[in-house]
Amino acid sequence: MGKGIKTWLYRGTAAAALGAFSFGLTGPSLAADEITIGYFLAATGELAPYDSEPGARCMVDIINDKGGVLGGKKLKLIAKDMKGDPALSSTVAQELIDDGAVVLLGPPTDTTLIPGGQIAAQSQIAVLSVGSTQVQWPAAVPEIAYLVPYGDNASASAVAEWAIAQGYKTAYLLVSHDIGSYSLVTPQYFGDAFEKLGGKVLGQINWNFGTNDYSPQVTEIKNLNPRPDVVFAAWIMPDGGVFAKQMKAAGLEIPILGTDGLDDPSLIEVGGDGANLVTFGTHGFPDEGSTLKGFYDECTKRGFTVQNIFFGLAGESVEVIRLAIEKAGSAEPAAINAALRELENVKGVTTDSLTFKDRGGVPLKQLAIVGVREGKFTLIQRILPQYVADGASKWAVTK
Repeated sequence: MGKGIKTWLYRGTAAAALGAFSFGLTGPSLAADEITIGYFLAATGELAPYDSEPGARCMVDIINDKGGVLGGKKLKLIAKDMKGDPALSSTVAQELIDDGAVVLLGPPTDTTLIPGGQIAAQSQIAVLSVGSTQVQWPAAVPEIAYLVPYGDNASASAVAEWAIAQGYKTAYLLVSHDIGSYSLVTPQYFGDAFEKLGGKVLGQINWNFGTNDYSPQVTEIKNLNPRPDVVFAAWIMPDGGVFAKQMKAAGLEIPILGTDGLDDPSLIEVGGDGANLVTFGTHGFPDEGSTLKGFYDECTKRGFTVQNIFFGLAGESVEVIRLAIEKAGSAEPAAINAALRELENVKGVTTDSLTFKDRGGVPLKQLAIVGVREGKFTLIQRILPQYVADGASKWAVTK
């Protein structure tokens, strides 16, 4: 739900990781009042696993406990559910603006972001997606639109680079029209990079979100001659787990590759032994000493439940807003938006280096390759892709 990306995970001691939240506050001394962040999110519906109000709320609490921003102003988070429904996106975004939001966090797909973003653009209010990696979103409303995660083209390219390094030479793609450009175009990015780096894509087949029976896809893959070394899809859960389980049940030990839509603990529960076939590119990994683990530990102490990586990205989104407010020295929407455009090499939560400057709303970050190994998520490596697909591929699906 990836571009040239640059990220260095923080590798100090656990105490140093927690110390990453001792934010330096250098803004002008202003009267203590509130700066409102609005969050139109998919709190319910099929996109709910890819948004995280708790992650955003935890970071708001941490920042406020450290003194707030601009010399004492407190952040206030107002979250409203747009239920993953594009038709509700603009309505909920407008409600948040009417409630005083000067910057917005948004939901995890381009189709749910764009209607709200078009409303926000009228007031020069920046919209940062917590979970979307779809580069089509910043391109659609370029004056105010941002991804906090990497873009899909970089994550797919990084996974392709990893696959080639393992000696895999052939791949088969699964594509879907059901989850915006994420499920439709991300396989195209993978195909571009995989072939650019020396592999061969053998073909593709469609899939539909919410299907409990993937036997047609599994059967087609089983009947391929030759069979591919790997299969790739931009899965989200639970479908990724269902597919992995059915591949294993069919006796197919083919590695299943994907991106951050698989980064949810339910993959292991749903996929069973089949989950051990899965490897994916994602935003970070909470290993000991990392800033991400420090954030998770601090939020757990505060009574929050960490669900998945999108909890960390939600916290990172609020931290990016804090940095922009301090850089702007102002809580005016246009000033925050301008400051976001100039952020360069700043520390986040999932990453030690995030750059928006000259990136068109899509940050430059490094990512993690994670696999399910022996029934648990395992960090395989961190990677900055050497080649990033542009999507101009014969694997494009437009029908």
